[in-house]
Amino acid sequence: MQLMILQNAAPQAAPKIAQATVLGILVASTLIVIGLLGLIGIFAWKTERSLEYGNFFVVVLGILAALIGFLVAFPLLVSGVFDDPTQVLALLSALFGTIVGLVGTFFGVKSSNDARLGAQNLVSNTIASDTTLPTVSSVNPLPSASGVLPDTHINATFSKDMDPATINTNTFKLVEKAHRTPVAGTIVYDSPTQGATFRPRKDLANGTTYQATITTDVRDQSGNAMAQEDTWEFTVIGEGA
Repeated sequence: MQLMILQNAAPQAAPKIAQATVLGILVASTLIVIGLLGLIGIFAWKTERSLEYGNFFVVVLGILAALIGFLVAFPLLVSGVFDDPTQVLALLSALFGTIVGLVGTFFGVKSSNDARLGAQNLVSNTIASDTTLPTVSSVNPLPSASGVLPDTHINATFSKDMDPATINTNTFKLVEKAHRTPVAGTIVYDSPTQGATFRPRKDLANGTTYQATITTDVRDQSGNAMAQEDTWEFTVIGEGA
C-alpha cells in the first residue's frame, strides 16, 4: 500500500517540446531581430545624426538579442529536445552570427553613405561661398603679336576653373578686325589647365589682323561672371608672305 502511494506521488515527466516548435521559435526570434534592424534603418535614414543615434540603438538591439537568446536557450536546454547541449549553442551561435553580420553590414554601408554626403555638402558649401570673379590670366597669341601662323589656335587661360557650358562661339569670339567678319570655329575647354581653345575651321588669312574677345557671359563653376570683357588683337603673316 505504501509502495503504491509512493508510485502515485512520483512526479510526471515534463512534456518534451518538438523540434519543429523549437525551430519555429528560432525563426520567430530571427524575424523579430530583423524587424528591429529595419526600424533602426528607418530611424537612421530619417535622422541627420544617424550614426550617433544608430550606435545607441545597436546597444539596445544587443540587449534585446541577448534577452531573446536567453528566452530561446533556456527552454531548449531544460526540455531535452536536443540530446547534446552543444547543438543548442550551435543554433544560437548561427542566430547571433546572422544578427552581428546584418548590423555590421548596415552601419558599414550607412557610414560610407554619410561620408559621401558629407563630402558632397562640403564641396557644395565651398562652391557656394566662392565670390571671387574670374579673369583671363594669359592668352596665345599674345596681344599685338605679329607673324602668327595661319593654322594657329587661339587659347585663353583663366584664373579659375570655368563652367564649360558658358564657353562657346558666342562668348569666345574671333573676328577679322577690318570688316568685323566672324571666324567660324569650335571651342574646347580643358578643366585641368583651365584653358579654352578656339579652333578656326580654316587657316587664318595672311596679312590680316584678328580680334579675339571673351565676354562677361563666361562664368566659373560657382556662377561668377568675368570681371570684365577681355579683348586682344594679333596679326597673321605666314611663311613666305
